[in-house]
Amino acid sequence: MTTRAITPQSLGAWVIKCNPKVTDLAPMVAAGRATERWCVADNYRSRLMAAGQPVLFWVSAHPRRGIWGAGTLTGPAEPGPKWTVPTDIVLFDEPVVALELSAVPELAGIEVFRSPQQSNPSWVDCEAWSVVRGMLPN
Repeated sequence: MTTRAITPQSLGAWVIKCNPKVTDLAPMVAAGRATERWCVADNYRSRLMAAGQPVLFWVSAHPRRGIWGAGTLTGPAEPGPKWTVPTDIVLFDEPVVALELSAVPELAGIEVFRSPQQSNPSWVDCEAWSVVRGMLPN
């Protein structure tokens, strides 16, 4: 049997990645909220997603790449031609940039640094989530 890296016990928060070269950030920044539905891969991770779980909004391929917002999932991932997950993510006035995050030893190995091209969802474990949570704006 294959050992899975993510379990309900090890999950700290999901990470939804947004590439601004593919998805326009301007309307989200103007609204102060991320889009309410995001594509996710059809895999075991998506099947672990549930309402109320924390989610971070990671903007990639941008000079200020990093965590631009945080919130919760509002439901489970939903199957279809493209799987999607509903979210409620508020954007920060200023992102917590990757350079700042990577300077923290407990965060140097988080998945968005190790596998930045990987499809959604990504994740951070409980330990990393407790560190990240302390770095987020109120």
